Amino acid sequence: MNNELKTALEGAAGEFWRRVEELFSLWENAEKRGDVNTLNSLGKYLRVLLPLAYAVEAYRGGELSKEEAALAVICAVLYDGTVLRGEIWLTVGGPEKEESPIITRDHFTVFWLWALRELGFKPSAVYRGRGAHIIVFRGDELNELVKALVPALSTLHKLRDALAEFADAFRDVTHEVIKRKFGIEWAYDVKNERFFKKLEEVVTMAEDYVYKNVVVERGPLDASGNYPKTVVRFKLGGKEVAHITVYWTSNKLYATFSGSRKNAERLASVIRALGGEAEIKRVSEGWTIWLTTDGITAIRHDGWLKAVRGFVDELKGKGLISKERYEKIIKDIEAGPNTVKFAGVEFSAYYESNGIRVEYHPGNEASKNAVVNALKARDLKEGVHFTVTERGGYEIRMANESYTKTVEALAQSGLKEGEHYAVDGRRRVIRVKKDHKDAVANALKTIGLEEDKDFTVKSKGQYTIFITYDGLREIQRMALKGDAEAEHFIRELEDVLKRRYGDNAVNKLIEVLTPVREEERVELPLPVYDDKGNLVARIVDLKYEFVKGDQLVSQCAGEDCRLRVAVEYEIPSGERKQLKMEWYWGRVQKKKGKTTVTYYLEKAWISVKDDVEIAVLKALTGKGAKRGIVWLYADRLDALCQFKALKDAIDKWREGRPQKQEQN
Repeated sequence: MNNELKTALEGAAGEFWRRVEELFSLWENAEKRGDVNTLNSLGKYLRVLLPLAYAVEAYRGGELSKEEAALAVICAVLYDGTVLRGEIWLTVGGPEKEESPIITRDHFTVFWLWALRELGFKPSAVYRGRGAHIIVFRGDELNELVKALVPALSTLHKLRDALAEFADAFRDVTHEVIKRKFGIEWAYDVKNERFFKKLEEVVTMAEDYVYKNVVVERGPLDASGNYPKTVVRFKLGGKEVAHITVYWTSNKLYATFSGSRKNAERLASVIRALGGEAEIKRVSEGWTIWLTTDGITAIRHDGWLKAVRGFVDELKGKGLISKERYEKIIKDIEAGPNTVKFAGVEFSAYYESNGIRVEYHPGNEASKNAVVNALKARDLKEGVHFTVTERGGYEIRMANESYTKTVEALAQSGLKEGEHYAVDGRRRVIRVKKDHKDAVANALKTIGLEEDKDFTVKSKGQYTIFITYDGLREIQRMALKGDAEAEHFIRELEDVLKRRYGDNAVNKLIEVLTPVREEERVELPLPVYDDKGNLVARIVDLKYEFVKGDQLVSQCAGEDCRLRVAVEYEIPSGERKQLKMEWYWGRVQKKKGKTTVTYYLEKAWISVKDDVEIAVLKALTGKGAKRGIVWLYADRLDALCQFKALKDAIDKWREGRPQKQEQN
């Protein structure tokens, strides 16, 4: 902090407790007089002071853990602060609009600094902001705050998930209301609010800390039970924070955990931090997490992959896995996850003899309904673009005093135990198949029992949501119209199919999507209009060349292969001109833990000289530009595919995309 601010805060520190005593004295006198206005005025000070004072006292007394203290600081930042990648700012204001405030922003800042010190957190700097002071965490100080927050990561995940669920529901409602009332496509998305974005960034910081610092250890292979297994432990700071058991069933891997809810939530948070997905379910008296082979390979952390690979290698060494299955599992581990995201939902993609399958398995009915609503909000139609199937049944749970009466009533209802229902006496639950749920519920109602009072009906069904081929084609239409999410989905789907199943799967996807791509083809000549609707040119020809190094070639592949496109257009005077662009593979490198990932993006740049060229570029790609150097990316190249003269050339060039590389 600068000298001026330092002097101000030192002065505020010297008189802080005197101001606090004055505050409580005024409060006491106002209470005696019944002066509500004064009490309300003083309340703005106490709303800041009392929670902080309580947090410090609770922490000193051992009632507040370190992670809870960190969570309290983060909650203050979410309310009034800023979260950047690599920095957290806590904004400290004060009632400066009052003529003679009892406690100013200087006092509040001093109090915050004192509280942070008592809670074991050291800020990096304090700055004077506009109307407020800013306490900043960065570097080592931020790392210590995030480190303390990590044990509370499951709490942050629950908060984010709850807000996301509310945001999705609210978006769907506003979309429906606005469309019905005004006939326009619009929805309010709470996820765009600063609070949600700050929470997302804090979660990302905590997850990054786990990803970079977690140590994954695999225990010895245990072949004594029905299935060979190993225990994988996750450690932070030398202490185990979670574990999960990995099994081999003779044809697939799976991993499972059963235990307390707290431990299950902590494990789920670790898995999510490492890039995987984990759903917690209640089973009997405990809580469980179950990962399939796809769920196991979706976790892209070096330590985890090394542990899983080591387990599979040991299975091979002891003759517990066939060569064919071993090679398949190793390929899955190396290929990575098979998930693609659309409408906020992570679908799994498969390729089998009967074609491509894109599906999602909701954990419960509420999750199923949320996904259905999300897809409908993107104008996908159930039964056409996606389908929902259900297997399984229901559980009917009863109040203790109703249990005996219920069992007797069912025995006399004509329904047959074992055929229509099953009784779990230990848990006091009746299991019912889907087709018999209403009959059993009605039998209970006939003896005077009320649903949601004397008994509850809970779905235990297993749902699967499939995106049909028509759905894939509809998403492709969205992509061709410039929908970024749809475009990303199609691109990711192609990438997953190529990585995991090879060219046959990609060719099948092309076959499925070709009708849409063909229906969008544009013929030449193409009229070009400016922003005022005036005809300024006609695109009369499109040509391409493959360039490798400095040589023109018939076709090429790899990083040094470029695609040169020449657009010939004619202006009203009859003069013909050309607009040229040269597409190349732009190298991008990112650090993920200790691994450097190199991948390649489609890029080009052109120099736009006048308004006619701006209009020509917009006619070609659907997007305008300004004069000067204009960078072009994959969405513009996708738009060029609408022209028959370029479609095949672009496809061939893209087939030669350099492979993604990973280096430790």
